[in-house]
Amino acid sequence: MKLTVALLALAKTNMAQAKILKVHVVPHTHDDVGWLKTVDQYFYGANNTIQHANVQMILTTLIPALEANPERKFSYVEQAFFTRWYNHQDANMQVRVKKLVKSNQLSFINGGWCMHDEAATHYMGMLDQTTLGHQFLKSEFDYTPSVGWQIDPFGHSATQASLLSAEAGFDALYFGRIDYQDLNKRKDERRTEGIWRASPSLQQNSQVFWGLTGSFGGNYGPPDGFNWDQFGSDEPMCDYEDLTQYNVGSRVSDFVDQLYSQAGMAVGESIMLTMGSDFNYENAFEYFRNMDSIIKYTNEYSKKGLIQADPNGEFDGVEVFYSNPEMYTKARHEEQLEWEVKTDDFMPYSDCEMCFWTGYFTSRAELKKWERTGSSFLQAARQLEAMDGSGKYDSVKTTMESPLHLLDAAIGVVQHHDGVSGTSKQHVAFDYAKRIDLGFKKAALYAGSILKSLMVKDTADVELTVCQGRNVSVCEVTQKATADGSSSDLFTIAYNALSHPRTDVVGVPVNSDKLTYTVTSKGEEVMSAIMPATSTDDVENSSPFTLWFEAGDVPAMGAKGFKIAVSEGSHDAVAVDSTATAVKRKLLRGAGEFEVGNSAINLKFDRKGSLTINDKKVEQVWGYYTSFNSDDSNNNNLKKPVPQGPETWGLPGMCLPGFLDAEGDESRWLQDSYGQNSGAYIFRPSRPDEKLTLLPIDEDSITVFKSDLVSEVHASYGDWVKQVTRVVKDKQYVEIEWTVGPVPDDDGIGKEVVTKFTNAAINSGETCFTDSNGREFLPRTLNFRETWDMEVFQPIAGNYYPVNAAIYVEDEESSMAVLNDRTQGGASLSPGSIELMVQRRTKADDSRGVGEPMDETTGGMNPYPPWGDNARVGTGVIIKGTHRIYVGEGLSGATLARSGMDSMFSPLNMFFAAAPASTESDIFNSENGFVGIGKHSTDGASPLPPQVALITLQKVYGEEGVFFVRLAHQFAVGENEKLSADATVDLASVLPKGLQLDEFVEMTLTGNAKLSEREEKKLHWKSQGGDDDSIKSGRSLDADGKVVFKAMEMRSFRLKASRVDESKLTGWN
Repeated sequence: MKLTVALLALAKTNMAQAKILKVHVVPHTHDDVGWLKTVDQYFYGANNTIQHANVQMILTTLIPALEANPERKFSYVEQAFFTRWYNHQDANMQVRVKKLVKSNQLSFINGGWCMHDEAATHYMGMLDQTTLGHQFLKSEFDYTPSVGWQIDPFGHSATQASLLSAEAGFDALYFGRIDYQDLNKRKDERRTEGIWRASPSLQQNSQVFWGLTGSFGGNYGPPDGFNWDQFGSDEPMCDYEDLTQYNVGSRVSDFVDQLYSQAGMAVGESIMLTMGSDFNYENAFEYFRNMDSIIKYTNEYSKKGLIQADPNGEFDGVEVFYSNPEMYTKARHEEQLEWEVKTDDFMPYSDCEMCFWTGYFTSRAELKKWERTGSSFLQAARQLEAMDGSGKYDSVKTTMESPLHLLDAAIGVVQHHDGVSGTSKQHVAFDYAKRIDLGFKKAALYAGSILKSLMVKDTADVELTVCQGRNVSVCEVTQKATADGSSSDLFTIAYNALSHPRTDVVGVPVNSDKLTYTVTSKGEEVMSAIMPATSTDDVENSSPFTLWFEAGDVPAMGAKGFKIAVSEGSHDAVAVDSTATAVKRKLLRGAGEFEVGNSAINLKFDRKGSLTINDKKVEQVWGYYTSFNSDDSNNNNLKKPVPQGPETWGLPGMCLPGFLDAEGDESRWLQDSYGQNSGAYIFRPSRPDEKLTLLPIDEDSITVFKSDLVSEVHASYGDWVKQVTRVVKDKQYVEIEWTVGPVPDDDGIGKEVVTKFTNAAINSGETCFTDSNGREFLPRTLNFRETWDMEVFQPIAGNYYPVNAAIYVEDEESSMAVLNDRTQGGASLSPGSIELMVQRRTKADDSRGVGEPMDETTGGMNPYPPWGDNARVGTGVIIKGTHRIYVGEGLSGATLARSGMDSMFSPLNMFFAAAPASTESDIFNSENGFVGIGKHSTDGASPLPPQVALITLQKVYGEEGVFFVRLAHQFAVGENEKLSADATVDLASVLPKGLQLDEFVEMTLTGNAKLSEREEKKLHWKSQGGDDDSIKSGRSLDADGKVVFKAMEMRSFRLKASRVDESKLTGWN
């Protein structure tokens, strides 16, 4: 007996001295906010013939499962689901949930409305959806998430790391998917976690700790063999010793093998197990019961010395316990290890040799544009909401009750990584678009009512409306007013959501060019012109003509009114047919180039489509890559390609297990990536080195329309691409308005449609620059990755990157930038070239789970079985969009791009009304406009330095006179000698006009904590270079509200204001 006691005491002493592996078991579920089913269907468990998933049952069974054992923990992400469930619970259940949150059994990670995409998103959408979720968690639970959780997006952006993690108050960012070559190298070298210092401008101030999930297997699920969800097939814990299937010993042994294997790919003494996956825990008791058992017995076996030895020779035992990502992050920090620093991004993502996830940068191009339009309008509507003096919503206590919440939530949902990414099923994409439409309409009515109260006479019986179809020449109010026999005049308000004044040319759909349109503002006539409209063939009741007029000097965050008087007789500024005909005849005789231009741009256009912009020759072409389809006999006859770099092919590749078995058919691609199709996610041309199939320009289609305001060149490429090349008065860009489709599929071959711009004089080498979610630019070098030696199998698809706002090339002598109106895939495959993929129509599924080719048609698809045959209906869709080309001096690419990025994201917001010509000479009040921000009086000039923008101006409901604002420096370090410099802002100047600043406090980016409190709690990490992030940020904030902004800084504030003496205010004239 004494000997046994002595041995036990010795064992305890040895265990105390032993090195123990700490295993953080993190139960979680990944709930897609739409993918194979709509967000509603996922919540309710509807349409389970497509996929079984029921989020409300996950949350309903989770709460009592947590209550049953106080050791259990759970981490949840998507507030679009959680708020819906929570708000429909009774008071007792809400109290139970709050108790679990307070005890840290239930925690929230990321905490946004969804888990947003990182490639197809603009930073405004990312910010808004994250803020929407954070504000709910703060108001309901006083909870502030401290960890980012981007486990499923298909690549990870620099902006996610710097802006949406470090600046959002996160100490760490965890994710699952990185390039398979990068992943394998990192696992071999034990570099699966580290410091991400993604902003060259902000450096340590915006760095974040990062780590991989899913036991470093390229995903986010549990270790192999331990998926205990009710739909899993792994062996459960049979821990009753009197049962014949008692398996505790074997299960513990298998489990410990997995733990040691994972530990061997990391450093330090802690690992995290992500116990859960897509829509897991619908029966939470089943999963937790098995985890309770494996935790209990693994710890018992380890303490008794009954587990196998660590093959790596590092650990003498294990300790397993329930945890969450916050606890794991703190544990990693306490180890005080030195971490490798990463400075680039994780784009693009591939999971095997032929499998680059670069197609989704363009997939569902129209949804991507609709999301961008809705997000832009939301910013404008918020500003007007902050100026609303009606008192109608004074009783509202939270933003969830705001008249803008429907749009806010819709834009939040579509940021999801299967939303704006374009990778959902067709019926889900329609649901996303419908949600934006409903929210947009409600927001437009509200915004119009505010503008009416601010600008329209009380005697004017009109309603202000927004024409959503103006880009396709549809606007009911303007078309009716310009129809034969109409006797109405038009009135329009231009609202400028930018924080700097602007002059733009605005297009208005009109039904006739046989009328006279006199456009005035405050009685003074403004320049106008009539052009043929560029409507698409599939749009009903579109206008044949566009009236262009100059909306000049619209004040910063302010508005200006215009009257369009309609009378009999032709418009004087119509581009004369004889001019266009003469130019056309000249081209047909082969005389070469012709010119259009303005004071800033001289444009020459030849009959082959090449442009010369201010003596810089830019060749533009349209064409397509043929989509790889393993069912195509032409592709089956190809020899296996070899790498394009110095390495050799090696053995056939094994694709990563990118999704659960239940989500798709892996059999076609898992064993050998050579059969990989091009589809919703994957871009793969039919040959690795395929050349573009060019669409010839139709020389007979070239027509020129000239006026002093707008000049246009209309041309067709092939049978299904139309283009208008436009030069606008005083603008320093050439605008390309393109119409693509229907992309022909009668040959059964998929097509990836590309437009390419080449300035052969720019010796840009193998490097171009693309924006990261509309913020910082990153260099992109051909066939190169900063953190590993890339083996090249796809020299086209593997060099495509997401272009959210702009892409540029430059050398010492000249630069060229192209701006886009939505996210697209882009590349520079040769010096001086930029190509952008604008549309995709593939004929095969790419086996990544969505189960549909990227083949959008006008009628969508029939319902899925058993209610239909899920067949395509209608013809291919037609899409329309815009690029803007800027050319300039050497090494000015970033400056060129930034000069137009904000106005591209936020065009003038136009509101229209019609009134009988005989009853109202002018509906506007005497001021004919207003200035939205600025101290006491202003002439409409911006109160901000040119490099600083007011990103957000939002009313805080429930607190009188409180506003949430974000301001951002829009230039990075070294981009421009003047505009990259520090800039000072007076916070009092960004309040709505008529208010004075009483108090202010700086907040985190999402406004859920005071920045000072966040800085006190922030974890500081040691890097292998010897520096750490405890370096002071150098942020300046004076007591009187003067703020100094450094390059790329974005800062948030809560401002408390009160109304100033009205006698001190002067109007804007």
